[in-house]
Amino acid sequence: MDRNLERGNSKGLFSKEIPAEDGPYLSLNPSVTDRKELGPEPSADVYSKMKMADPKLSASWTIWEQHKQSKDRKGEYSDAMKQTVTFGTVKEFWACWNHIPQPSVLLNGKKFIRESDGHRTIIDSLAIFKKGVLPEWEDPENANGGHFQLTLKPQLPAGIIDELWNNIVLGMVADAIEPASMITGCRLVDKLDNKLKPILRIEVWFNEMDDDTLNGGQGKVYDLRGSFERCIRLGLDGRERKVCWGRTDLKPHNGK
Repeated sequence: MDRNLERGNSKGLFSKEIPAEDGPYLSLNPSVTDRKELGPEPSADVYSKMKMADPKLSASWTIWEQHKQSKDRKGEYSDAMKQTVTFGTVKEFWACWNHIPQPSVLLNGKKFIRESDGHRTIIDSLAIFKKGVLPEWEDPENANGGHFQLTLKPQLPAGIIDELWNNIVLGMVADAIEPASMITGCRLVDKLDNKLKPILRIEVWFNEMDDDTLNGGQGKVYDLRGSFERCIRLGLDGRERKVCWGRTDLKPHNGK
């Protein structure tokens, strides 16, 4: 079960790129990728050992939801963010991740929904941040950093969108995006209701911005971006997928 947490460490197993439209994709949506295509089932002996083991992650992570605010209620962003659950081991991660819908379901006009006490609330964004770090620019761990941003059009293959999101989350919690100490969290933002520019946005936040990268040089953020972009291109067979989703934008949090 933890094998996918290590997949982001594979680099350059094959030199040939995978065309963007060629599946299978790393998607947990069975209408996009059949479960059998994700990899062979482990043997009974291996499965038994996997059930016994529960490796700790290097950090604990908290999943947040941004609840949609009603039009007559203009609250602060922080008021809309709701903490849901924290995980710190491989099993705890999968217990959470297997129950969270994939972004591809949003392409069919559906929404992420939180049901509680008979009420249904639309979720505008999902966020996964290191325990103790708020998914806000003002948090001390984020204030002097920035984030990488992917702006994804709904015309992209559903499998590509799922694979990008899964690669980012798996690479983040498994420390495969390096240097891992710089990463504070990630967000999936649903903007498909925007009539002028419907998009999904994926962000990866980090804690430090350097002038070398901002000035076009090769600093810490430059290296982090390279690792991030290798991770998101990784296909199920270890080859790098051809980029079809556009550029990676860099957004500083400190106004530089």
